[in-house]
Amino acid sequence: MKSGRGDAAASTGKGAEQRAGRQGWPGSGQGQGGPGVGRAGGGAKGQRPQLSGPVWPTLRRLLGYMGPHTGVLLGVLVAALATTAIELAPPWIIRLSVDRYILGPQPERIWWAAGGLLALSVVQGAVDFGRLFLSAKTGQRIVFDLRNDVFEHLTQLSFSFYDQARTGDLMSRVTADTDVLSDFFSRAAVIVLTNVLTLIGILIVLLSWDWRLGLLYICFVPFIVHGQWIYARRVRPAMVRVRRALSALTNALQESMAGILVIKLFGRESFEQQKIDRQSTKYREANIGTARITSLWMPYANVLMGVATAAVLWVGGGGVIAGIITLGTLIGFTSYIQMLLRPIRQTGMMLNVVMRSLAAAERVFEVLDTEPDVRDVPGAYRLPPVEGHVRYEGVTFAYDGGPDGVDALRDVDLEAAPGEMVALVGPSGAGKTTLVHLLPRFYDAQEGHITIDGHDAREVTVRSLRDAIGIALQSVFLFDDSIGENIAYGNPRATQDEIEWAAQVVQMDEFIRSLPLGYGTPVGERGVRLSGGQKQRIALARVLLTDPRILILDEPTSSVDAETERRMQEALTEVRRGRTTFVIAHRLWTVQQADQILVLRDGRIVERARSTGAGADARSAHEILLAADGFYRELYELQFEAESLEDTSLQRQDRRGVSGSRTGGGGA
Repeated sequence: MKSGRGDAAASTGKGAEQRAGRQGWPGSGQGQGGPGVGRAGGGAKGQRPQLSGPVWPTLRRLLGYMGPHTGVLLGVLVAALATTAIELAPPWIIRLSVDRYILGPQPERIWWAAGGLLALSVVQGAVDFGRLFLSAKTGQRIVFDLRNDVFEHLTQLSFSFYDQARTGDLMSRVTADTDVLSDFFSRAAVIVLTNVLTLIGILIVLLSWDWRLGLLYICFVPFIVHGQWIYARRVRPAMVRVRRALSALTNALQESMAGILVIKLFGRESFEQQKIDRQSTKYREANIGTARITSLWMPYANVLMGVATAAVLWVGGGGVIAGIITLGTLIGFTSYIQMLLRPIRQTGMMLNVVMRSLAAAERVFEVLDTEPDVRDVPGAYRLPPVEGHVRYEGVTFAYDGGPDGVDALRDVDLEAAPGEMVALVGPSGAGKTTLVHLLPRFYDAQEGHITIDGHDAREVTVRSLRDAIGIALQSVFLFDDSIGENIAYGNPRATQDEIEWAAQVVQMDEFIRSLPLGYGTPVGERGVRLSGGQKQRIALARVLLTDPRILILDEPTSSVDAETERRMQEALTEVRRGRTTFVIAHRLWTVQQADQILVLRDGRIVERARSTGAGADARSAHEILLAADGFYRELYELQFEAESLEDTSLQRQDRRGVSGSRTGGGGA
């Protein structure tokens, strides 16, 4: 995607020239927007998804990720069944030992019982190792797949999504939320399954031993289920609040770290510290609120098991005295009741994990359920090689979330012939960036058509469309990698010679070779080790290396010194030959060289001109618009005339310097 590689990722903020206000994401602490809210497609605004809805749909979807790992999970299930059977065996052995060996006629065989318990503990250790390892390994694989799915989906979403989203919140969803799910897949699901099997197994054994004590056990089951239901109902919303608070804290930290230069320049360290303190306090209070709920479960389980043990001892003891049941049966019953404490406690803790996982899963699925506004239509075909004939016909576009009734572009018509240089001129907010963003379908217009060589931009695949377009904007993003790899980012198969050619074109080759590591020099995070002009030239080289037929440039020479600008102007004149070029004009050189000038105001093209004639009769678009004495002339006098006077002054100084040197030479 050449356009994206040419700094499109950094362009979303600038593309919102007409946007008024931005809605926040859930968890961002501002606004009530969400993924898909405020799309630029012109449809109805999405509503904030209601988290903490029915549990089963989210749980079922979460369990669906186990499908590809069915074979391993069957092994885990077998291990869980084996673990349950082994755990149920000791009370049975104890009952047998008391009734037959200790109080019975075969006391010499007590060692069989002791040996059996020892053997079971060894087998259980081996089975538990296999179960825990397989479940942990499978859980990590599932989370790996899920995290990759989320990131892949994020890369497919439209720019309108990122106009609303917050980076810190997205990072929290991709990392922290998916990491929480590893506990669900690795431990919680298997432990809950094992505990349920244990509870059912104990019920079956107790009923088979003595139906009266078995019924007594059943009487406590509703209390167990009711307690777990109340616990789950209260802890789930608390977990959602924790996830949102963590997301808001992550976003605040990310924003502060990204803006550390501004913070230090304005001495706002204390303000930022207070902001982080507020978010940390919210996160702390959310966790304390959750702990208050979770702390109730253990005492409840202990009291319940204490009552159950007392009831069994009272009823069972009476049965032993009356000769209805044996002492071994009573001891076995008591052992099983004590065994219940572990699965009940564990199930409570795992419910905590499950509820936390469901809260995280809802946030992850919220991203996965967000559909891109810009996508391939059914039957879309690959854009064939093009010459670069671009047409806009009746194009109207409005950013969703902008002022009601205000269009960023209104009824725009333009035509750029192959190889033409089109300069876009206008005040800030006129719609210049919006106009060029519609060409690679960063957004889709609500009305009108855009064609390239007669191919409707909406009818070809998005990837092939963007492969034909290269973009270099003022807002440059470089990856924390080497200079060479940043230049080759748009064309990974580029040779070293091609990389060096692109650097030569933008007047960077000499500087790069002067560095100790040359093209292997790291640029630092976001290119922090380079100047603004150097970053801009590397971004331009990155675009040139993709060899696009259509170029979109946001005045790439605006952040370089005069000498470098002169060299880059010469290089750009050569590079754009044979390519259709749209330039958002900020410098006089651009409008003077343009084959066509479009003047935008309030989303409309209010003036336009194309260079005419040849030789002595030639008139540039710039001259035609100046002669028209309209809005362009006003802009020229405000924006370009000072630059023109400055250039004239420099030329006069140069001439005086040359004349003085000649005079001095003659006198000598």
